[in-house]
Amino acid sequence: MTLILFGGVQGVGKTTLLSWLEHRFAERITLLDPGELFRRYFYNEKLKTVEEIEELIVSTLEKVPHDAVVVVHWHYAVRRPSGYIPQISFPRLKRLASRGKIDQVVLLVVEVPVDVIYERRIMDFSSKKRALVRSVIHEEIATDETFLMRYQDAFSKALGDHRVLIFRVPNTNLEKAKHVLRKFFDSLLK
Repeated sequence: MTLILFGGVQGVGKTTLLSWLEHRFAERITLLDPGELFRRYFYNEKLKTVEEIEELIVSTLEKVPHDAVVVVHWHYAVRRPSGYIPQISFPRLKRLASRGKIDQVVLLVVEVPVDVIYERRIMDFSSKKRALVRSVIHEEIATDETFLMRYQDAFSKALGDHRVLIFRVPNTNLEKAKHVLRKFFDSLLK
């Protein structure tokens, strides 16, 4: 499987771009949204623990066909009251990587400047709870980058450097971002 962690801080346009990808490459990629599983089972219904949800995500990935391209809506660093944590614990990800199901990992990062994130968060403020302070957004971006390097290190140790790629997508212009993604996925899905 090719595993693509499609990440970036809140407000960079991940959901918009993932919706477009889902339509554009409908039957050629598999999408997974761990955040939705956490919202459903942990925050809303309180049916599962964080550990149980992480196991559900890992087991879902393990059941994907070997030749699949899986795109996962990702947050490299998740802010909690106690500090930042990875979306799924590093030991679980290392275990997944060591089981031989993953051929390649792409750590995809959607990026925009702080001021653009700030403006997008203001527009979404009534429906989404997000930090509206520029210094906090700077902190989120820096922390995301730190965690991105930790993901790269973890996957590289399990799979080898040659099987782990960081791919950055600037998203100040939606059509340009779609063009970059179209070219990337067209080459990946040949």
